[in-house]
Formats: sequence, structure tokens, C-alpha cells
Amino acid sequence: MKNKYRVLVVEDEPKAREQLVGMLGQFEDFSDIFEAGSLKEAQRICESEDLDLAFCDVMLPDGMSLDWIAQRGKIDFELIFITSHQDFATKAFRLAALDYLLKPLDKEEFRTAVLRFLTKKDKKNSQIEQLIHNLKSPKEQTKIALPTLHGYLFVEIRQIVRCESDNTYTNFFLKDGKKLLVSRTLKDVEQLLEDFGFCRVHNSHLINMDYVEEYLKGEGGQVKLSDGTHVDVSRRRKEEFLGQLKKW
Repeated sequence: MKNKYRVLVVEDEPKAREQLVGMLGQFEDFSDIFEAGSLKEAQRICESEDLDLAFCDVMLPDGMSLDWIAQRGKIDFELIFITSHQDFATKAFRLAALDYLLKPLDKEEFRTAVLRFLTKKDKKNSQIEQLIHNLKSPKEQTKIALPTLHGYLFVEIRQIVRCESDNTYTNFFLKDGKKLLVSRTLKDVEQLLEDFGFCRVHNSHLINMDYVEEYLKGEGGQVKLSDGTHVDVSRRRKEEFLGQLKKW
């Protein structure tokens, strides 16, 4: 027998809330759908109901859902955030590998988020904790959630020396010598790390500028990193790399 899940929709705009409830109604997997227009209402429902999933608008009349979640402590249901601000905290959501949806809601993106929830068995408590950490901490302390076969491994960004493409996967090479194979493309990784001093020097290579020891001239050239690795610089990316190197 298929599992039935109980879901909460926290959204202060009546039309947006109605749309969300209607979209959820298209799935047979949800037995109960609760609605809240404020954090106070959401808190009341959470205290009386056993939830499996919550859709939370980031900004609500009585506060921010992120602060409310941080204050709750343990979260025993999964979360999908909703925001109308494309730049607002989206980097933090991606770094913690949490789902978020932008307004106006796209039906396909919504469906993908729901299906991702339905196929997952693990809870996101550690990801929620990491999200709050990322939002409140300076960049050098921020961690990234790396999807592994067993769940997620949280790694300090400053410990990443370089990343190398392996088709649809990416190898992460860390300062302590560890190598991690992660199910993300190098393009995805580049988008996550572009604000943290990383530079794409080749179609296959992304490097942490903090670990650059030497640049060897050539058609594209080579970069020597502090772990002794030599990484080729492509002709197409040489100018961008040299420009970033001067700033660094």
C-alpha cells in the first residue's frame, strides 16, 4: 500500500496558497493538506499534527520562516522553501542541498520538487542546520552539502583545493588529501562556488585560488597548486584566470 503523507502550506497570500493546495491535490500521495497564513498558525499546526512535509514562504507577516525553523530546534519533517526574490538566500539553499521554488511557481519545477520528496527516505535535519549556519556565518566558514551514496557530506569550502569533471560527476580534492566523487556536474559546482574564490580554468577543472602557488606560461599555461598538482589552463579561459589572479 502506498504511503500517504501529511503536508503543511505556509503562505500568507491567499491566491498563492490556493494555487499550492490545488497543485498538491493533483498527487494521490497526500492524505491531509493543512494551511497557515502566518508563522503563528504554522506553529499551532506543527504542535498538533504529525507532518511529513512543509512548503514555507520565506517572508511572512510575522517574521521569516528561516528564523522560525532555527528556533524550533529539531525538524522531523522535510521542507521546501518558496520565495519571490531570486537572489534571496538561494545560494544558501543550494549549498545546503535544500529544495526551493521561485514565484511565480513553475508547474514542472513544483512537480520535480514533490517527486524528489516522494523518492527520498532520509530527513533533512542536518541540511536545515547547515542552511542556518550558512546564512549566519562568514563565507570562510561556510560548508557545502555534497551528495554521496549514503546521503550528504558537509565539507568546508576552504578545504576544497580543486574539482575535476568526470562526465556527469565531479571529483573533489581536499586539503587533507581526500578525494570525493559527487553526483553533480562541474557546471553545477562552479555555480555554487563562484562567490568563494574558485575559478574555472578548463572545461574539466575548477580551482580554489587560495591554493595557487605558481603559473607556468604557455599557450594556455599551467597552474601549480599547493598540493603539487599541475592543472592545465585552456586558451579560452586564460584571460579570465589571469585577470582573477591579479586581483587575488
